[in-house]
Amino acid sequence: MLNYHELTLDEPKNSPAKRKQFVIITTIMITLLVYHAMHAGVFYSMDILTSTSDQANANNLFEGGEFLYKLMTKDYAASGGTLRTVKEDLGLDLTLSEGESTELEMELGIIADGDEGGEVDLFYTVFMDDPGNVPGGKCRFAGGVLLPPSFHSKEGRERIKSRLLRVNEDILRAKRGLSGDGGGSSGGGAVEDNHSRNVEYRVGNLPKVEVAVAQHPFTDGAFSALLQSYKIIPAFRKYAKENKIESADNPVVISTCSAKQQMCTYYMPLRKMKQFFLGNPTAEEYVAS
Repeated sequence: MLNYHELTLDEPKNSPAKRKQFVIITTIMITLLVYHAMHAGVFYSMDILTSTSDQANANNLFEGGEFLYKLMTKDYAASGGTLRTVKEDLGLDLTLSEGESTELEMELGIIADGDEGGEVDLFYTVFMDDPGNVPGGKCRFAGGVLLPPSFHSKEGRERIKSRLLRVNEDILRAKRGLSGDGGGSSGGGAVEDNHSRNVEYRVGNLPKVEVAVAQHPFTDGAFSALLQSYKIIPAFRKYAKENKIESADNPVVISTCSAKQQMCTYYMPLRKMKQFFLGNPTAEEYVAS
């Protein structure tokens, strides 16, 4: 059976049939792009709130806590992949349907995403640099698990820490194996250190602090990644400058996202900004180095 392209093979390039085909395909592609862009919130009006705002609530206080994280130096679009690595390292099933909770999640003290204490309050990313001041692929972010003082399961807390820190041993063994067990590089066999799977976990503490807060739609797709870098983070930086927030030129922005709720919550500390760099150079020091 002949397909459409074979039937129109002998038609000239500018024939009405070819033009019609081009118009239809282009229209479909543009429609899909517009749909996904709108679904990701490209036209969403994002309100940044503080404790002095008319709509302020308890979310304007960032609880902080112990943070087990991977420090990455990449484009911010890679932050979602880093958190997926963290979930895989915990042994979580990323294929679960909405609202499901596995035995392992219960054992770790993690309730299904969307419930109190669930993923939306567990997996965080700390964005340290301004993409406008740092060359592409050189921005720093820390992605991992935040265990606040109010975390509801002491046993789960210890199991989460144990599982993630045990991954470090596997990473070190893999690096030693690929370098010939002697610590030296073997050239082509070196581990790709900038992949999140090959980056070791660190342990730090994020402070309890008053924050500016905003929410934005989230699809866990390419448009969400682009909007995060080119709409959301710049909006917080503009707000910081206009309101003379501490470290207004390079404020830290923190995010936690829920694929089920299709929403991200973003925080910007109003003070104690330096503590959110987790002992690393501040954004100003990093740019100057």
